[in-house]
Amino acid sequence: MRKVYLLTLGLVLLFIFSACDQEQASDSVIKEVTVTSKGRVIQSVLKPLERNTNSEEVNVSFQSLMAEPDVSIPYVKLGEIIEIEFSNTAPNSYKLTDYILKDNGTLKYKKETAEPVNVEWADKTATFKLDSNMAAFLSSDSKDYESGATIRGFRLTGEWLDQTKEITFVIRTDAK
Repeated sequence: MRKVYLLTLGLVLLFIFSACDQEQASDSVIKEVTVTSKGRVIQSVLKPLERNTNSEEVNVSFQSLMAEPDVSIPYVKLGEIIEIEFSNTAPNSYKLTDYILKDNGTLKYKKETAEPVNVEWADKTATFKLDSNMAAFLSSDSKDYESGATIRGFRLTGEWLDQTKEITFVIRTDAK
């Protein structure tokens, strides 16, 4: 009888401690992100995300970022490294997508032309090399091929425990 009592007490304590650990882990979900390239900070937006986001909601993220009056869209040269540093912990899973945007922040081409981006991780920092986006070559307007004329929006969706968050940032670069 004593063994059953000790076993039950042990299971109850284990349940309580694991519930406390999960609550503490939930508090450590990402609260801040810093995006940089060559030491220059790139303005980003971090927000909770509902599953099954449609393209209009993707547009809203980029539009709201570009509509802020104090935000300047930095120029990043092709081949440079972009770093995404998370304040407390990297996501358990992630997806980084590259979009070509119009001047107002809407998608320039269909959502299907968006390209996934491969990311390298080191602790809480994700890095990737800015390569050309094939959709940048779809334009028939010669002005789109001028230096810094290509506007690209990046959207990283990440999952931390039971939460999904979205990080968006916008840069100017060259088509090629």
